[in-house]
Amino acid sequence: MAAERSDTLIADEVVHTLGQHSQSSQVLVQVKDGTVTLSGDVPDTTAKLDIEKLIAGIQGVRDVRSHLHVDSGNSSFGARGEAVRDNPDGRDDAQMGDIDLDKDG
Repeated sequence: MAAERSDTLIADEVVHTLGQHSQSSQVLVQVKDGTVTLSGDVPDTTAKLDIEKLIAGIQGVRDVRSHLHVDSGNSSFGARGEAVRDNPDGRDDAQMGDIDLDKDG
């Protein structure tokens, strides 16, 4: 019997796999006991099914629980499949230390 893969290794491969899939930038991942839970927005049903199938095929994945939402763009702001971001330019000001919380001083 082959050794089971740790959740950490499974999660690393899931994240890498999603990074290769152009329509999964808004997908969040949790792994516990080999069960992968996916949540977030995807642009269409085909992308949802493709992502679920890709993740199910990863070594060590016992089950995929999909809470993926098909976002046609009608119920949110932003382009189809994209969540609204508070930093549309992609900068992470909090991490970079560029936020001035004391503007008066």
